[in-house]
Amino acid sequence: MSTEQASRRHVSLGGYAVTDAGCELVTYGLGSCLGVALFDSNAGVAGLAHVKRPSDPRGQTSDDAVFADTGIRALYSEMQSQGAARQHTVATLVGGIDTGNSASLICTGIGKRNIEQADATLAALDITVTERDVGGDTVRTVFFDGETGAVTIEQGGGDRYVIQDG
Repeated sequence: MSTEQASRRHVSLGGYAVTDAGCELVTYGLGSCLGVALFDSNAGVAGLAHVKRPSDPRGQTSDDAVFADTGIRALYSEMQSQGAARQHTVATLVGGIDTGNSASLICTGIGKRNIEQADATLAALDITVTERDVGGDTVRTVFFDGETGAVTIEQGGGDRYVIQDG
């Protein structure tokens, strides 16, 4: 395994990862899903979740990031166990497009609901959202530098831009 591969961790759909070793966290294909990047620069702890839905309709809790409400809490809890503190943690949100259409009502508005639930959960945790690249109609990939907190977005066509400087 090359050094580059060893210093990059992939975050899969409904999952999350935390690093205090400064590796890059990456999640691909954010359509209606939402990427939630949390960073505590004082503790040097970073976390990234790939949220699929706003909340579990059955009201269950889980330790993964399938649902924004419980997933963000699980991500932040793990970050706290590695030294993160609320007063130093900030959030960046990416994704949340509306992939539905009139023929597919089940998906209509899911991106917007993911964003709303993430905002509500982060507010309840007293974590400030400092940057967001949400909505629209473009699928995004997130590259999150766990050392600096920089968030780089790559769109489907390969265009890259930074929304959160480290």
